[in-house]
This record gives sequence, structure tokens and C-alpha cells, in this order.
Amino acid sequence: MRLASTTFKDAGKDFPRGTVLFKEGDTGTEMYLINSGEVRLSRKTEQGVVVLGTLGFGEFFGEMSVITNKPRTITAEAVSDCRLNIISKDVLETLVTGNPLVALSILKKLMFRLEDAYGLIEDFFVKHIKQDKNK
Repeated sequence: MRLASTTFKDAGKDFPRGTVLFKEGDTGTEMYLINSGEVRLSRKTEQGVVVLGTLGFGEFFGEMSVITNKPRTITAEAVSDCRLNIISKDVLETLVTGNPLVALSILKKLMFRLEDAYGLIEDFFVKHIKQDKNK
């Protein structure tokens, strides 16, 4: 099940290319569902800005702060003109408690993201172990 469908394609709010939707450290009071366009997620590091991913139709982001009540850990920027549904904490809680399939859909997506993160961590360690052995 996807959180977005063609039913919601015309709903939401328009954001022009280049709009910063939120920055690292901001308070997170809502999450976003992409109806059209693309959003880039990035994070500042000592070496500069790292792009964590680019999301498109049907994807959601910004949920971590809404769920944990902690500041944003990433920056989200529209890389093309976007139409986004803005989902408040109250609406998210209503959706999740009222429809187990919505909760399952969000949980599945989060598990896929966690699996991808594990792969990146493994690649990082393998790369550094090889570098250390070559010294």
C-alpha cells in the first residue's frame, strides 16, 4: 500500500524549486507526502553537505521529528517544483490509529530505509578495513 495515490495527486500545497522545506535543527511539527516533484534530503558534516537521497511521487519524509518530538536531523529542499501534502502530528496519529494499513505502510518503508542504511554502514566499514590493511 502506498500513502499516495492518483486520488491525492491534485491535493496538497505547491512549493517551487529551491524551497527549503525544513533545516537540520528545526522543530518538526509535520511530515510531508510527495504528490509530484522531487525533494532532496541532506545533512551537514565536517566535510560538507552530504546528500542522503532524492525522493519522488508517493514517498514521505519528515516523519522522524513528528514521531520522536526531536529536532530535524536533515534538511529537505525541493529540487523541482513540488506538490506536497503536509501531515500534522495529530493527522498522522489519527491515520495510524484509524487504519492499520497506513501504519504498516509507514513501518515497511522505514524498514527498507533502515536496511539501506545497514548496507551503507557495511560498505563504509569494508572500505576502511581495506584501506587500513593497505597501509
